[in-house]
Amino acid sequence: MSHLSLRVRQGYGLGALSISLVNTPILLFLMKFLVDEAGIQPVVAGALVFLGKIWDAVTDPMVGALTDRTKSSMGPRRPWLLGGIWPLALVVYCLWQPLPLEGTLKVAGYGLLLLAYNTALTCVMVPYGALTPAIAREYDQRTALNAARMGWSIIGGIIAAIVVPLLRQRTGTYGTGMSVLAVLCIFPVLVTFVTTKGLDRPVDTHAAKAAGSVLAVPAFQKVAALFVAAWGSLSIVAAILPFYIQHYVGRPDLEDLLFGAIQISGLFSVPLVVAVARRTQKHTAYALLMGSWAALLLVLAMAPRGVWQITLVMMVLAGPGMAAAHVLPWSMLPDVVDADTAANGTDRAGAFYGAMTFLEKVGTALALQSAMLALQLGGYQAKAPTQSDMAIDTLALVIGPLPGAVLAAACLLAWLRPPVTRAELEAMQA
Repeated sequence: MSHLSLRVRQGYGLGALSISLVNTPILLFLMKFLVDEAGIQPVVAGALVFLGKIWDAVTDPMVGALTDRTKSSMGPRRPWLLGGIWPLALVVYCLWQPLPLEGTLKVAGYGLLLLAYNTALTCVMVPYGALTPAIAREYDQRTALNAARMGWSIIGGIIAAIVVPLLRQRTGTYGTGMSVLAVLCIFPVLVTFVTTKGLDRPVDTHAAKAAGSVLAVPAFQKVAALFVAAWGSLSIVAAILPFYIQHYVGRPDLEDLLFGAIQISGLFSVPLVVAVARRTQKHTAYALLMGSWAALLLVLAMAPRGVWQITLVMMVLAGPGMAAAHVLPWSMLPDVVDADTAANGTDRAGAFYGAMTFLEKVGTALALQSAMLALQLGGYQAKAPTQSDMAIDTLALVIGPLPGAVLAAACLLAWLRPPVTRAELEAMQA
């Protein structure tokens, strides 16, 4: 296997820091912000997020196809990074500020801001992901490149998980920390733009004509199922964890510690994920590491109330599973792109990454809507300092058995029906 230079790996990977700085708080704190700070009922907050993802049914494939058609001396993907990061930073700032509205107008206002955020994120995230198969051409190269990408993503998660709650404790609002992150997110993508110069190769313009058909590719369907299971489960755990820490553990002051523990553990687990995938196969590593995470979620749900030390241990042990969720599905997708190119003679990387980004967003939105509906049915009261026993028991159910069962099914699929193996990809590239 040839090796990508450190400059290319880390320069490309650094772009994920920008995305993580703004998107990690969406996973971790948006529901808490909408419910307990903006005063929107849980099921309505979940519906807002879900409707935003439905909008992505239009924007994600469209942006993917547009990047395939983009003609520029900078390449088809890099211009989107340069132009897209600025509106993304602006929308992030606006989304987390209190709106001087009430009732339906407030709900509509946050709904429009979420639509704008999802669109701006798509214009950066889809072309950024579509750079992967252009930069890394080999099976294990892609695992290494995505390890660098997800290492920076986890670092962004650590920063967000510590800065946002810490500044909220001091100022009483999520908006302060998010204003800081909105500024910080600009610079890493600009580094990626510079370090990927000359690597963003043009694509066949006929590829965009068949963009919609990528959903019918069997290998893509398998990767998409593994991806949505991982990120849907991750989104539920991330969204419910602030509620769980406050009401089940009873220590909201430890929110930054517990979030930092899982993020730091995940960061140090990235080399383990790469090593397991290299020694075995990507799908085998997925089954082993995500399976261990599923088991830990069941333990988290059965932990006695008020014992924060058990939660801390579970956060640390969940690191390898979280790292696998970040690294492995994204490293499988370029293999699908190459297999499709070999079969059809066209490079449709933008279409594949647009479809995957859309499915990830819809999958996480459905997961979050289900979680918020469960909280509503369990009797959770917005802005209430204390909750009923039934509501607290519902928190344990939603954070443990539900995502655990989804992950277990995904592990079985990965083990029995792998998307593209190392041998299959090498045979195509021979």
